[in-house]
Amino acid sequence: MLKKASLFILAAGLGMMSCSKDPISDLSTEETLVYITNHDKAANYTQYKTFSIVDSVLVVENGQAGTALTELDRDVLIRIVSNMEKLGYKYVSPKSKPDVGINASWITNTYLNVVSQPLSSYYGGYWGGGGGYGYGYPSYYQYYQTSESYWLISMLDFKNPNTVDKTFKVVWDAQIRGAGIGDRQYVDRMVDSIFGQSEYLKIN
Repeated sequence: MLKKASLFILAAGLGMMSCSKDPISDLSTEETLVYITNHDKAANYTQYKTFSIVDSVLVVENGQAGTALTELDRDVLIRIVSNMEKLGYKYVSPKSKPDVGINASWITNTYLNVVSQPLSSYYGGYWGGGGGYGYGYPSYYQYYQTSESYWLISMLDFKNPNTVDKTFKVVWDAQIRGAGIGDRQYVDRMVDSIFGQSEYLKIN
């Protein structure tokens, strides 16, 4: 009886799965967007009053770096400024010694992947046969390339520089990943979302 009940539950579960959305292929472009934020838990954000932002986006691809200012980049920078001002920070020029600086980067990494086909070199015993021997198939290797891009937004502490190492500490950063990161129609949602889940940045 218990076995029958278990089989019924399994069948019901499979039926529900067949009617539900595929968690990968059925996602809309907007649903693929993922927001990852991180911050320095020791930082006192109320000490910061002013900020500045880069005038172009840093583009990093497989270790090579440059800058760009497309319409998409401009939209992202403008929306960052808007969110920072809503949090209570005052926008100033880089020459006015801002307390924090905001960097925006578009990062692309390309990977070469290797897969062995078949997964096992030999299907020993699978076909039965005399003496327990089966047919053997040698493995071959297939190579394929994947590429991943994402936004990286960082906040640097200009107020308390490390005078020994000549560096500025990153006190907050955010990554935006997903299929829609290069689409201007999602800029407001993307930027608003990373600041929306970073309420600790608010100073007013």
